[in-house]
Amino acid sequence: MKKIVILGLIIAIASCSSLKKLGIEPTLLETTTALKEVLNSSAFRAVKTLRKIDENGVDGLLPPEIMPVLQSLKTVGLGKEIESIEKIVESTSKLMADESEIILEDAIKEVTFKDAVAIVIGGKNEATNVLKQAMYGSVKNRYRDKIEKELAPTEATKYWPIAANAYNVFAKKKVGVSLPDFMAERAVDALFLTMKKEEEEIRKDPKQLGKTVVTKVFEYYQKSQKGKGIKIGQ
Repeated sequence: MKKIVILGLIIAIASCSSLKKLGIEPTLLETTTALKEVLNSSAFRAVKTLRKIDENGVDGLLPPEIMPVLQSLKTVGLGKEIESIEKIVESTSKLMADESEIILEDAIKEVTFKDAVAIVIGGKNEATNVLKQAMYGSVKNRYRDKIEKELAPTEATKYWPIAANAYNVFAKKKVGVSLPDFMAERAVDALFLTMKKEEEEIRKDPKQLGKTVVTKVFEYYQKSQKGKGIKIGQ
């Protein structure tokens, strides 16, 4: 009887070892690669979504608090100037949607995952959260530099501080007096918020990406966590 039990244990151990050798359990490299694939895909989808928002014009593209700021200057006789700013801001925002792919692609290459497995089995948008925490400042700065360059030849930066200061006197939620900073912050916030939603959708069905490594990693850990009574991605 003892021989049978020992033999069974040997077979079980050998089977586990064989499974790992066969690549059933993802390696750290595979797990990290899968996360970057998810980030790249969610970034691409986010930019596509933001481009659709562009179609609604400046009212649909800009954050709601910018409109009363511009409106406040229209009421004091600066209608033409503000209309000019709106057109400049709209064209600059569209440019940022185009630039986002390049900026995010570079940022994703640089991001490191200290515990890739924990991110896979973590929250429904944990990978995006890690990217945002690591890269928010650098991504925002790149946005701001591009915006500043576009706004430099215009009078938008001349009138914006006047509008912002007038608005901030009564507003509960203040706005920045630097137009490039204001637009950069709102752009990067919108980008990461949209990325989070896209990551959540990808996690629901990893196979949709058509990437073998993504399917392998996420399905493996989904099954692993379900076996422990834990629901992944919640």
